[in-house]
Amino acid sequence: MSDLGPLHHFLGITVTRSSSGLYLSQSLYAQDIIARASMTQCNPVATPFNANSKLSATSGPAIKDPTLYRSLDGALQYFTFTRPDISYAVPRVCLFMHDPREPHMQALKQIIRYLQGTIPQGLFISVSTTSGLTAYSDADWAGYPDSRRSTSGYCVFLGDNLVSWSSKRQATVSRSSAEAEYRE
Repeated sequence: MSDLGPLHHFLGITVTRSSSGLYLSQSLYAQDIIARASMTQCNPVATPFNANSKLSATSGPAIKDPTLYRSLDGALQYFTFTRPDISYAVPRVCLFMHDPREPHMQALKQIIRYLQGTIPQGLFISVSTTSGLTAYSDADWAGYPDSRRSTSGYCVFLGDNLVSWSSKRQATVSRSSAEAEYRE
């Protein structure tokens, strides 16, 4: 074992150091995902997911060869390590890896179009004088039309730095929005 020096690039994550903190980026990985999807010339969009769309397991025709869908979906899961802004959208399309359909592929392409416009974004961990721990959480109610399950999400800040985040489907069905919020 030997010291390899300061960290600059690890598992596809580029680390840039400055006097104010660390910047973690996967911009090269984003460009690779966009190229794999053959979308290098696509027009970017402002949001990664249309919150009003209700993807269903049976909506639309099945994709003939789901290999590309599954490959891109898995790549996007890894990409959420430095991009909490897509942590809600990616799990939504991951639900359909077993039998992806055209609307699912369109939702996945929406995420990729969003990445096209936000390639340089990453996660900045700054030197902070504030050391308090702050957490936020939210839930929708019956956001999945097939199972009527809700989605819970949270983010935790240590000072000004985002240190933990998650978005996932709840294990049980809630009978009201208040119950969905309580189950988080």
